[in-house]
Amino acid sequence: MSVKLPVKPIGFDWHSWIGVYLGLMLFSICWSGSFATMSSEIDWLLMAESRVSAADEKFDFSSAFRIMESRYPNAKIELGEAPPNRFSAARFTVKMSDGGRHFVYLDPATQEVTGSQSIFTVQRFFREFHEAFFGLYGVGKFLVCLFAIPLFLSMLSAFYFYKRWWQRFFQLRVGKTKISLWSSLHKLAGLWSLWFVLLMAVTGAWYLFEETRYKLGDEKFALVDVYPLAVHQIPEPRETGQQRLAVSDLIEIARSVRPDMKITTIQPDRAGFFYVIGQSDDVLVRDRANKLFINPHSGAIAFDQHADDLSAYWRWSETADILHFGAFAGLASKIIWFVFGLILSGLSLSGAWLYVQKQRNKKRPKWPQADLAAGIALLVPVSASPIVWVYLHRVGGKIDGQYRMAELPDGVAAFIIGWAVVTMIIKLLWVIGIFSLRRKTIVQNCKA
Repeated sequence: MSVKLPVKPIGFDWHSWIGVYLGLMLFSICWSGSFATMSSEIDWLLMAESRVSAADEKFDFSSAFRIMESRYPNAKIELGEAPPNRFSAARFTVKMSDGGRHFVYLDPATQEVTGSQSIFTVQRFFREFHEAFFGLYGVGKFLVCLFAIPLFLSMLSAFYFYKRWWQRFFQLRVGKTKISLWSSLHKLAGLWSLWFVLLMAVTGAWYLFEETRYKLGDEKFALVDVYPLAVHQIPEPRETGQQRLAVSDLIEIARSVRPDMKITTIQPDRAGFFYVIGQSDDVLVRDRANKLFINPHSGAIAFDQHADDLSAYWRWSETADILHFGAFAGLASKIIWFVFGLILSGLSLSGAWLYVQKQRNKKRPKWPQADLAAGIALLVPVSASPIVWVYLHRVGGKIDGQYRMAELPDGVAAFIIGWAVVTMIIKLLWVIGIFSLRRKTIVQNCKA
């Protein structure tokens, strides 16, 4: 005689226990990811030098490089980036004679330098934090990517106990208690976030596969490049005794070879090559899906990559980032990703709180034994590291492998420290709240 398993309670317990055990870390990842999505826009608001009046003119890379070279004759212009929109300045990464790096901004309309700053920005902070918790002893990225699995299981387990969920997208049950209202809000927000959860889980799993392949497999991370991380490594260009061509001549060569490509970034010296990337007519690919490697001495094209020529595997690798951060329709898509990221952050914490609340009314509550320990263990490294990171860079931290004064802008420092403090407070309140509810429930059941 077969026994039918109680699917609903098991699904509910799995869903709830994921929130109790892993909710704090899922919150950290989703919370930081939300701000990572808007980090470039936050930098734009904080840094006056990156803002310009609306400019309709087409950006002239050639004249911009000439201005940079004349302004910094003893420095190395490592990277040039076109303005991302009409209200932003072009940005150049300049390595000074003392080895320090700075971002230098250029108004595309007036061709004037608007200012410079440290390369430590809000965007860099959230990239390092969200992607790998600042490395976290070399396993940070693995740790972050692994959480794509519980995120997916959390979504999947909800389907087992929330029956006819497809009919409840517009059902909000107020109920007689606050718990009923919050429970209904949790379910409603979860339903409307299903597409987002699935997208984050899929792209997160892809990043896990990429990191596993890179660290434990063949150590390949790209299809074609000049570095060993590429499947097809381009040999270094041979010098023919000729001097390097002028940047303007190399840009003209790039435009003649790829008239379809809107150049967004130029790296004058990528292991000896003049490197150009940009966007063409392709849909949902990052800039480096279209790229050129040019021999700077002869002007010969060493490699020309079109996004349309990529296999399904490598095409997807150029698409995952765009989908993960919503960077495909300008500010509009980023705002949508930001909002749903915040919703997902709230779901990560509210689920565990609701579960603990519901245990108060049960004669034999089910308590995961490691709820408080897991919370405290994750609270310290995830919450404290942002403040330590900012402090180290403020007083002379490690940037690009070298210790030096970072000259962190005050606005950037204030924002990051403020964010870190708010994050720590949220986590502390969550841990204290879970522990308090647990204690009250135990006392209540002992008296009963």
